[in-house]
Amino acid sequence: MGTGAMGNGSNSGGKLAIREAIRTSLAEVWAHKLRSSLTLVGVILGTMAVVIMVTLIEGIKVMVWEGFYGLGYDGVMFVTYRPPDDPTERKKLFQSRGLTVRDVADLEAWGESFQHVAALNATETVVLAEGEQLRARVYGVTPSYAVVRNRQVTKGRWLAEGDQRERRKVAVLGAELAEKLFGTQDPIGRNVKVGNDVFRVVGVESRIGNNMANDGGWSRREMNGVLVPLATFRAYIRGGQRIGALMIRTDNKEQLAAVEAELERLVRRAHAGVGDFRVQDVASEMLKASKEITELIRNWTVVLASMAGISLLVGGVGIYSVMKISLVERLFEIGLRKAIGASDRAILTQFLIESVSLSALGGVVGCSLGAALAAVLSPFFEAGLPLSPLGLALGISFAVAVGAFAGVFPSLAAARLTPVEALRG
Repeated sequence: MGTGAMGNGSNSGGKLAIREAIRTSLAEVWAHKLRSSLTLVGVILGTMAVVIMVTLIEGIKVMVWEGFYGLGYDGVMFVTYRPPDDPTERKKLFQSRGLTVRDVADLEAWGESFQHVAALNATETVVLAEGEQLRARVYGVTPSYAVVRNRQVTKGRWLAEGDQRERRKVAVLGAELAEKLFGTQDPIGRNVKVGNDVFRVVGVESRIGNNMANDGGWSRREMNGVLVPLATFRAYIRGGQRIGALMIRTDNKEQLAAVEAELERLVRRAHAGVGDFRVQDVASEMLKASKEITELIRNWTVVLASMAGISLLVGGVGIYSVMKISLVERLFEIGLRKAIGASDRAILTQFLIESVSLSALGGVVGCSLGAALAAVLSPFFEAGLPLSPLGLALGISFAVAVGAFAGVFPSLAAARLTPVEALRG
């Protein structure tokens, strides 16, 4: 019972000693405000750089991946017409029907790896609505285009199977074209003249991707275009059996090369063995591009981390110098405390806590400035720039670590002084 009481008393005494050390350390920092502030500049700048660096990198990574995913190429492959290179195959070109809507049905029936297949044709024409006349790209698409290319609508609905089957004159407007033609008005149910025919607007497509991802202008043209059922397109805008492109989407993203080989085999089979087409693995190409951007971001991370490290190193040198000066100024205090029974550990703890408190204060100020700068930069990012908790944690951790390393040698020097050495000065 008595041993337990003694143990509790020892723990309480230890906690009180630490609290007193913290109080004394903060008082010392406060007593030399100007000196402490100048010392903290390096720590503040270094911590702020860490916070902003991590926040920016995480924000840019999210924007890049969201941008590429939003473009609608995830797991997507294109099949387009291309005359055969082989002279022997060119002689057999008449045997192939070329790319047609029938290829969609064939691929859906034969392809085990193809979850969705869509067809597309496109041309440019004049679009007129509400007195506004613009030249725009018109896309004839099958309803499955929305699933294959991950397209959404902000208003109304997407093109339906019934629209395709009955060749309805309905249209989905690209986001930017809708703004140009109708401004802030709701375009749903209104009419637009596409070429020589009038179409009823049934939907407005969502914006595609963001500024961090580029697909050669396809998305920009689509956002400024009109999408209509492919059957309607062929009946009223541009006839013929041929289509511009087939698009397939697969969930088997780990085996894209195998899927590409299967797709080429099946299209060749549908075209009587004639290779009058090209299969383009857009998913892999976009993935490669996104990895290149990620590598670029990683290189910038090294540069920014080096800058932050230099700032923190400068701050550490400043803290070391201040602690050495503080040691010289307080020799008499150290000697007096040791003479009345203060242990080496107590002196070491006080100086170390003072050093860590100084750098932690700089870390808090640096994190606050980093958060403020992130808020200022946020409007320049489409999805905003949320403050990274990881950046804050790293900033504070590095600041505390710098304070601990910078203060350990002055603290050891103070702890090792004998009362006589300290009182002599």
